[in-house]
Amino acid sequence: MTTERARELMMTVLDDEHTPEELRELEALAAQSPEIREEWARFTRVKEATRTMAWPEPPPETWDRYWTNVYNRGERTFAWLLILVSGLVAAGWWLWTITPALLRHWFADESLPMAVRIAMVVAGVGGIILVLSVAREQFTTWRKERYKGVIR
Repeated sequence: MTTERARELMMTVLDDEHTPEELRELEALAAQSPEIREEWARFTRVKEATRTMAWPEPPPETWDRYWTNVYNRGERTFAWLLILVSGLVAAGWWLWTITPALLRHWFADESLPMAVRIAMVVAGVGGIILVLSVAREQFTTWRKERYKGVIR
């Protein structure tokens, strides 16, 4: 029982989720048992080692070779394409199902003046045109970019 409680307290203290009473309890258990004291010392060494660990940063040449590889560029492009297509499908579904219901609700609501209803529809159409225009501009710029693929 005391070993289980000691391990529970060790994890709590290592995660900095302890109260002062729990810290005192752990210190008392460690003072009574050499096994618990040794285990506590091992846990603190592991915690310190993992806190100071860092992944080595690869040299710039490694990244240059990585991005010139067709597979590596292709998998990122493919992932973005999947995200884009699924987003377009979701947006299309939303426009197809939600928009008619919204329009029916707005035009059936007699408390809204006709000018406000028309203004909401016109604002929605304007927003759609704006989004399509920006997307078209970005696509055209991306296609004609002179420095695409240049490694700096």
